[in-house]
Amino acid sequence: MQLMSIEDLALYLGVSKRTVYKYLADGDCPPYIKLSAKNISFDRADVDAWLVSKKVYPENGGERMRNPDTPCDTKSEQPSNADTLPWTPRARAVLNAARRQAREDGFTIVGTEHLLLGMLTVRKSLGASILERLGVSPQECWQRYRATLQPTENRGRNRVRLSDDVEKVTQEACRQAMQWGHTYIGAEHLLTGVLMTERGVGFRILSDLGVTLDRVRTEAAGLIVCRQAADK
Repeated sequence: MQLMSIEDLALYLGVSKRTVYKYLADGDCPPYIKLSAKNISFDRADVDAWLVSKKVYPENGGERMRNPDTPCDTKSEQPSNADTLPWTPRARAVLNAARRQAREDGFTIVGTEHLLLGMLTVRKSLGASILERLGVSPQECWQRYRATLQPTENRGRNRVRLSDDVEKVTQEACRQAMQWGHTYIGAEHLLTGVLMTERGVGFRILSDLGVTLDRVRTEAAGLIVCRQAADK
């Protein structure tokens, strides 16, 4: 049994402590252990089961693209549930922001650079928190991104799809989540995924700014429970 405090649960879900208390007040929350009025803990297995119960399967339609909940790469050594990892709301917000940015700038594909900008846009995500702790300047990222833009007359008009690089990022994010013992994909996993692919404009921007995979993993271990880091 791995117990989580209310603070741990808030980080795990990517929400505020106030939101967790609202879940408790509404009775729409994972089962918990109440030792006293101020000592409430959650078993992570119960939290994961609760998250799975919240999954929504929309009907087909709309713009065709890879659904973040579709199976990720399971060729490496991963548990049998590797193809059912839910995305946190903030991870989805990062991807949506990346798609919007690509469309607004006239791109037909979403690249790792758009994923990076989406992460910086969703300021309360763990991915953004890690970058901030590493001293990454959002302004510097934007300037480097703008330097890669080509003039286009199709801004805001294109239908966009995920690039092969971003597809690879989602696979690596899934693998990193499994290595850390997590049963969800968050913005922090997407950030490590960008670095693990070692390709794309987003990866080059991070590398130029001195952001390495090891540094990101170290910062992540200071914010959340990472099994791999804890075992070292």
